[in-house]
Amino acid sequence: GVPVNSRVSSKIQQLLNTLKRPKRPPLKEFFVDDFEELLEVQQPDPNQPKPEGNQVNVLKGEPLSVVTNWPPSLLAALQRWGTTQPKAPCLTALDTTGKAVYTLTYGR
Repeated sequence: GVPVNSRVSSKIQQLLNTLKRPKRPPLKEFFVDDFEELLEVQQPDPNQPKPEGNQVNVLKGEPLSVVTNWPPSLLAALQRWGTTQPKAPCLTALDTTGKAVYTLTYGR
């Protein structure tokens, strides 16, 4: 029975209604059940062109000749190149116009 200002209570009521609303939509709105569509087998298009020519088979060739002084890994190769070619550029970043912006060089 206490008289209240209706303008204040309507603003408070509006704030309460805003706070009662869920912050995120329920998961059902994001979930699309397309399981039935996945089970359907798509039939090939009858107008699709058919393959022509002979079937190609893989042939085994001669093994690559292995150089004895090759590094065992890419990291070892980069390290060897960096120590033998200091201050040589190894990576260059280009801007949208194609001009070099940054150049990363090897160092000891």
